Amino acid sequence: MSNINVIPVPLKTAMKVGEFILPESASLVKFVKKKIDKSVEGDEAYRLEVTPEGIKIAASCERGLFMGWQTAKQLAMTANGTTTSPGGVSLPCLETEDRPRFAYRGFMIDSSRHMQAVDELKTMIRAAAFFKFNVFHWHICDDQGFRFESGKYPLLNTVGSWRDGSHFGKIKSAERYGGFYTKDEMREIVDFCGRHYIDVIPEIEMPGHVSAVLASYPEFLCANGNNAADNNITSDKIDVKILPGIFSDILCAGKEGVYEFVCGLLDEVMEVFPSKYIHLGGDEAPKKNWRACPNCQSRIKENSLADEEELQAYFINRVSGYLKSRGKTALTWNESLKSGKLDTEVITQMWMDKEDLCANRANGGGNIIISDFFAYYADYPYAMTPLNKTYRHEPIPKKVKKENHGNILGVETPIWTEYVDNFDKMAYQCYPRFAAAAESAWSEPKNKNADDFIKRMKKITPILKKTGVNPALAGEWNPLPHQRASGMIKFAAKNYSLDFAKEFIKMAKENKK
Repeated sequence: MSNINVIPVPLKTAMKVGEFILPESASLVKFVKKKIDKSVEGDEAYRLEVTPEGIKIAASCERGLFMGWQTAKQLAMTANGTTTSPGGVSLPCLETEDRPRFAYRGFMIDSSRHMQAVDELKTMIRAAAFFKFNVFHWHICDDQGFRFESGKYPLLNTVGSWRDGSHFGKIKSAERYGGFYTKDEMREIVDFCGRHYIDVIPEIEMPGHVSAVLASYPEFLCANGNNAADNNITSDKIDVKILPGIFSDILCAGKEGVYEFVCGLLDEVMEVFPSKYIHLGGDEAPKKNWRACPNCQSRIKENSLADEEELQAYFINRVSGYLKSRGKTALTWNESLKSGKLDTEVITQMWMDKEDLCANRANGGGNIIISDFFAYYADYPYAMTPLNKTYRHEPIPKKVKKENHGNILGVETPIWTEYVDNFDKMAYQCYPRFAAAAESAWSEPKNKNADDFIKRMKKITPILKKTGVNPALAGEWNPLPHQRASGMIKFAAKNYSLDFAKEFIKMAKENKK
């Protein structure tokens, strides 16, 4: 059990005799001494000491000092307020040695379905840094909107950034919706994240989830491929989607112009985002148009590919190879593993993997990021994913051999925004679940305790509120069994078709622990 109200819980904390009195209304900065000490191993590791005179933080570099500063702030902000002298706050004397369990500790925000203002993104980034996240995965394009300003391909913004309404469950509007982030705005976010030691990884979806792209540039459609099966559409015309779901729209893998377009777009993306990582999506890409397309079938034959899954691997490998030539590393969602042909250097993000492809990938030397749907997806109700479920989830899959645990790079918790159309709803869905994921990403399992986390989270909640992030009420974090059942039914009924609602509830019940 932790003796201090800090999230994530530090690796080692030794309580000492005495206390430090932080004078009322005094700035904590004046009482904190920071020191570069190369004996501290790891660029995010730090040592922190509270003495009667103040707080000392030592780390091997500025990044580690920043992590220690987050701990110092939490110590001061959650102090119990009792003092040995009037007009101050008492902090117990202690010594802490701390370092992260995983190098990759991320959160993802979907800005394609519903956009967030730049200041709202900054508020989420500031809160994430408070819990020692170090990666912001920015989902900036999908079927429902393209949010990256492109100078090379202006139709992505004049056409692809706008849709003719929003029909996401109970969110129903016929009003035209859209917009995009300018390059200056995106650089502002990158700079803001940099000052919080957070890397920004942009995601440009391909080859599926590209309705907004194909609405802008229909020449990248497959020959003889159309989306007539989607939403009763009866022509080859592609629209930016107003509904959630998985659509058959897909970039033609047989046209050379598609690869020229993708690489040209990624050149623009890399000019804005300096991260060594670029996310290529790769998930939920139906292959029916590829099967009907003579160009795609010729590509399969010319490259001796077995089927359309291997064609997707060809597509992703070719694009990731281009990124590699530019000094970048590609990330994809786990569907890209289906063919068994994905290049080993591509990092895979696991969200739902019933066939243990990610565990096999890790055992074979590939790197994996864990974003388990049933534990870390924050857009679903607490009835489906209560706080304790998020907190108690062990990120490393059971089938990953111990000697390969190092191939699990870390944890990322996403918030998708089909059903999250405003900032207050986002904050409610994300917190305290983001904080729970942050502790799993940073802290050693032996130091974790769900009841203790709840206690600490209640102490930290008022701090979050002061930053503009209003978490769910404590009484909503862990619904009782009957509340979970009714909550899942209500959510499914409001947001899905009857058939999908039944499947959704069945799936949730199978993973209800």
